[in-house]
Parts: sequence; structure tokens; C-alpha cells
Amino acid sequence: MLVGIISDTHDNLDAAKKAAEIFNDRGIKTIFHLGDFIAPFTLKVFKNFELYGVFGNNDGEKFLIKRIAEDMNFKIDFAPFEVELAGKSFLLLHGLGSVERTIKLGDSFAASQNYDFVLYGHTHKRDLRKKGKTIIINPGEACGYLTGKRSIAILDVENGDVEFIEF
Repeated sequence: MLVGIISDTHDNLDAAKKAAEIFNDRGIKTIFHLGDFIAPFTLKVFKNFELYGVFGNNDGEKFLIKRIAEDMNFKIDFAPFEVELAGKSFLLLHGLGSVERTIKLGDSFAASQNYDFVLYGHTHKRDLRKKGKTIIINPGEACGYLTGKRSIAILDVENGDVEFIEF
């Protein structure tokens, strides 16, 4: 089973639409969004997917985002958000503060070995590491605002293979 991983769309609808197009072209049905949607209208880009997500530090209209998400049968919550999918355990995070602090937070959850995958955003930088049985993934930023690169990830849930896609 392939799943899409995206973070930090920051209202960039062109980038969100392109990411959705890539996910759709790859036959992906489920997406993990790791926060910083920003405005609720960004959710509508993903209407044809099953979406699990967490709020980011820049998501100001959390209650409206949550209401629209529920209307679309999306599952969005505050981090940390645990998800069971295809017999695997996922922990969804965004992050707070510095890059170092955010990485340390993800590492702490991974060190517990309670999850197959720890997914996080916030840093706008791609990350792929393994701690014990846990694979840690940050897809980078979809918006392209900080690095100038738009990036998403595709995860094969069965074997743990990760593909980063720049677009």
C-alpha cells in the first residue's frame, strides 16, 4: 500500500494541487498531512483522498479546519496523533520551535519503539532516518517558500521504502 506524505502547504494552492495530482497519478488513496494547511480552503484540494492530519503552528482557524475536515470525512487532530493503517502504527507530528527541538521531539517518540513510522513537518527540510524498527520521515515543504523546493514523499507501508518527489 502506498501513502502520500505532505506538510507545510501554507495556502499555496498551486503546490497543493500539483501534489494532489502526483498522488492521484501514482494511485494513492491515503494522504498524511503534517500541518500548516493555514486556511481551511486548502483542504478542498484533497477532497478525493482519505486524509489524516495534524495542526501546525501556523494553522490559525483550527476549529473551522476541523469542522470542514469532518464534513469531508478527514481525520485531523492536534499532535501527537496516532493512526493505525494497514496493520502499521503511525505517529503524526508537526513540531514547535527550532529545527533541533522538532527533530528531538520526533526522535523521542521513535525511541519508544511504539510506532512503525514517525512523521513530522515544520522544519521545511526532508528527513529520512531509522531508529530501531521506527522509520522517521519529514517530506520537506510542499509550498516551496523557505527552501525554494517543493517536496512530498510517497511511502510503501509494507516495506518502508520512501520516495521523495520534488515538483
